[in-house]
Order: sequence, then C-alpha cells, then structure tokens
Amino acid sequence: MGMCCWPREILKYGKISGDVRMVKLLFPGKIFLLPALLLFSVLFFSKATASTKQNELENFLQEIQDSSDRVHSFTSGFTQEKNLSLFSNPVIFQGRLSIVRPDRLRWEFISPVPSVLILNGEQGLRCNDKAPAEKFKLSADPVMKMVAEQLWFWLGGDYKKLARHHRLEKRDPATLLITPEDQSTANYLETVAIVFDEKNLQPLQVEIREPGGDSTRISFHSSKINMKIPEKLFTQCVSDE
Repeated sequence: MGMCCWPREILKYGKISGDVRMVKLLFPGKIFLLPALLLFSVLFFSKATASTKQNELENFLQEIQDSSDRVHSFTSGFTQEKNLSLFSNPVIFQGRLSIVRPDRLRWEFISPVPSVLILNGEQGLRCNDKAPAEKFKLSADPVMKMVAEQLWFWLGGDYKKLARHHRLEKRDPATLLITPEDQSTANYLETVAIVFDEKNLQPLQVEIREPGGDSTRISFHSSKINMKIPEKLFTQCVSDE
C-alpha cells in the first residue's frame, strides 16, 4: 500500500514506522502478530530439536548398552598420547588392556616405561620394573580408588549409569561426550569423549580433557572381545604374552 492510500490522520505523523504508538492504536494486535508468530516458531522448533536430540541420545545409549552387555571380556593394544602444557611435544605410551567384567582390569604400559596396574575387585596391584610389586586395597587408598573409578568410568560398559552425575551428548560419528556436573569432579575433569566403532559399538578412542588445558587421547587397536583371558593376568605383574 502506497502513501497515497493511508488516511490523512496517519500521514501527519510522517513515516508510519516513526511512531509505533500510533500504528498500535490504529492496528491493535495485527502489526505485532508476525513477530509473535516468529518467536513462537523459534521456541517450537528449538523444543522440537531438543526433543529429537534427546531421543537420538537415548537410542544411542541403548544401542551401546546392549552391545556392552554382550561383552564379557575385552583385550586390546592401545596408544596413549598425553599432551601437557609444560611440554611442546606429546608424551606417547604403548600398552595393552585386558578387562573381564564386572571388576577385573589390567592396564599395562609396555613402552617407554614398563608398568602395570591391576584391579581385581577390591584388591589392586601396582608394578614397575624398578621396584617390588605393591599391593593395595581400594577402600584404604583414596588415590587409587579415584584412579579405579575413572578407569571403570569409561571402560566399565554401564553407560546409562553415567547420566546420573554427568551431562551426556551424542555426537557424530558414534561419539558420546560426557561432561561432569559434580563440581568436585569438574575441578580435574572437563570432558570425556568416547568414540565407538560404528559396526560393533566397542570403544575405539577415549579423549580426556582437563580444565588446565592438558589432555589425554587413548586409541585402541587389535581389539578382541569375549576371549578367554588367563586369570594370572589379574593376580601377577609379569605376563607371558
């Protein structure tokens, strides 16, 4: 509609957009209907997107949980890349991991410094090539208890349990981003991202980020599931492998 078609009473106010109050008086509830509809659309689609993401997350959690429930044992080689703010280059470790769920784990560094951490229920064993093996109980060793909790945190397979104290987000490809909601945990752990194999939904990579900027990336390779693992791997430092 051109200016010629507006009532003379309106033209004396100059441009229509120049006096919002007059427009509101002449056209109550109409001029401002469009912004309201736009706002409603934004809110509606935001909620719809959030609902879709939540459904996608729940479906993904169910899939990896179902896959995890079928795994009794897990063995793998791994490469651990530690990025420290104090060093310009990452520190690289090579090692082997053996797990028998629900409570037996052997975490072994092969190079550059051989060492072994064994968890067998409540009992633990620390080994390195320059000192005698050291036994411990998780209930009596707060530091090792925290280490054990962190290891089982992303290797234990109970991914739905993580939602109780963490914010979870599904990312592509087949990645679960975990952010602690408890402040005491957030003080030393910023996020954990677990990348899963898209075929069997077993962990391929774990990336741990700390508040100070340090990070650790662990990449698994040559993985085998549901193989018989010798019990001695969870009771003694030296293995015959």
